[in-house]
Amino acid sequence: MTDDDEIWFVLTFGALFLGLGLISFFGYVYLYFFKMQRILDLLGRSSGVWVSKSFSFFGAYFVLICIGSFMLFPSLAIRGGALDKDDYLNFPRELMMAVRICYLSALGGGGAMIVLLAGCKYMGWIE
Repeated sequence: MTDDDEIWFVLTFGALFLGLGLISFFGYVYLYFFKMQRILDLLGRSSGVWVSKSFSFFGAYFVLICIGSFMLFPSLAIRGGALDKDDYLNFPRELMMAVRICYLSALGGGGAMIVLLAGCKYMGWIE
């Protein structure tokens, strides 16, 4: 028999997972259809963008994920040579915030999914 705490746990983290996943999905769709060419033009000197663009299967999604990680952790990307410092400094703030929000919502949704699965395993709902 389940109690109210277990149901609230599943509803909370399930809604968090679905909500952040939808934000990430629709954000990436928006960036792909309306801002992708501008992003690629702005990051023309960054080698990490062009290396990730060479993958054909899920290529555009992979490029957006790579760009999101570059914008969220720019010092690591610049130090590693994947992101050009001038490209990062000249990247528009509103576009950078859109990329960061999409990437952070995907990370948060993944974290909520892991907590949800671990909690369901602990409660015995999953064998």
